[in-house]
Amino acid sequence: MTREQHIDQEARDLWQAMKGGAPPCGLSGSALIDALVSGSDIPGYERLHSPFLRDSQIHRPGAR
Repeated sequence: MTREQHIDQEARDLWQAMKGGAPPCGLSGSALIDALVSGSDIPGYERLHSPFLRDSQIHRPGAR
């Protein structure tokens, strides 16, 4: 599976998880992700605001 195919599959899976249906026709990959997050208020998600991700910024559920 190529990188682009992997991104497309992940975007479709994310759409299904968030919206509970098939994604709109003609959208795939980054365009589909853009459609999911555009207009969303996600202020606590630092990755949207920074191209850098450090170990200290990663929150692992259940980790103490």
